Amino acid sequence: MPKYQKKIQVLLTEEQFQGLAEIAAQQKKKLGALVREAIEEYHLKKANQRRISNAVDRLLSLPELPVPENYQEWEAEYQKKKYSCP
Repeated sequence: MPKYQKKIQVLLTEEQFQGLAEIAAQQKKKLGALVREAIEEYHLKKANQRRISNAVDRLLSLPELPVPENYQEWEAEYQKKKYSCP
């Protein structure tokens, strides 16, 4: 289990608190666990999905490069150039 190191304070209406307390009781979880799960599911996963989507868009927008006809020859030439002293 992760060690929680940061603390925030959230003010809820009485209705929000009661609703959350009922859910916590039904699921046999602590209120804090429900709040952390909601933050992870709603905000952090969406942000991560946006980062991945943006990365894919950037990859797909790269220009096409020529494909070597013979990969083994290309790799041998690449390795020779890579390790040769200038």
